Amino acid sequence: MWNDIRKSGFFDLFILATDVFIMPVMFLIAGYFALPALLTKGTGGFWRDKLWRIVLPWVFGVLVIAPAVAYSAVFSRTSAPPGYVSFWINDFFGRYYQQAHYWFLGILALFFALLIVAYRLTPAYFARRPAVNNPPVRFFPLFALLSAAPFFFANLFFWSDAWVNCKYLFMIQPVRIGLYFCYFGLGVYAWKNAWFDGDGYRPSLLYWGPAAALMLVVFLAYRVAFTLTADIPVMFKAGHALVYANFCLSAAMALIALFARAAGSDASLWRGLAANSYAIYYVHQCIVIPLAYMVRKLPVNIWLKYFSVAACAVVLCYFVAKYCINPFFITGKRTAGL
Repeated sequence: MWNDIRKSGFFDLFILATDVFIMPVMFLIAGYFALPALLTKGTGGFWRDKLWRIVLPWVFGVLVIAPAVAYSAVFSRTSAPPGYVSFWINDFFGRYYQQAHYWFLGILALFFALLIVAYRLTPAYFARRPAVNNPPVRFFPLFALLSAAPFFFANLFFWSDAWVNCKYLFMIQPVRIGLYFCYFGLGVYAWKNAWFDGDGYRPSLLYWGPAAALMLVVFLAYRVAFTLTADIPVMFKAGHALVYANFCLSAAMALIALFARAAGSDASLWRGLAANSYAIYYVHQCIVIPLAYMVRKLPVNIWLKYFSVAACAVVLCYFVAKYCINPFFITGKRTAGL
């Protein structure tokens, strides 16, 4: 967000890599926990819960917090930035419109609505299988192809990193939205087939870890060599889609395998972070951006800056989430009768 006086090519590669798998993993997790909640609460209770937990925070974030995030970019890159009130009234809903990280909540609400429709049409299909159903060997290559297909076709018309404003309601990346839908569906499918718990399928870090490391190298080499410009040949776009999809899948499975080990820990730190994870996500840019602004001109090592800001941000986000945001949600849910 801020232009720091210290630069490092490592962080450019770091952003390119983490930008691939973080959001698909979040959609996979959302799909995995959505179906049991839907079966338990029914469509009415499920949607009322999502209105309170997802839709209302989305609207508030877009209208109140996202303008400040957009303004911080203008403020840092413009010699004479406008006043904030003037920016919000005259500029934000024009070429500077964005939803910050809250676009995820809007798309998630849409996916939840589609899940409700699908459930109402075919409720018997979504019942959990009584027996464990581990995926066959061909499942993951086929899923990688399935998720690569919408990425490739959208990339024929849009740059891979392009954002599109859909009538101010949704902010999407056309090249990635189909892949996100695939991962949400994968989460639903995984819960339905009893993955990740009991005797169900558990990704092996011994297999997925090296696969993710290999695909990381391949992806970064391909990305830097062929896809940093908007105008590339169709065959290279097809290669990008395949490399992107396979790296995304291997990284997602490796992370699940890695954190499955930590999930068995009784450490209060893990329990606290897990209990406050959504609130930390919600508030993190409000804390990270000011911290980055304060250190951007300090003539100190870039690694020291990064780890200092990261550590402070995690601590502050945790305390704000635990003592300011989550109590409001709990009180609000009781008041609303949810």
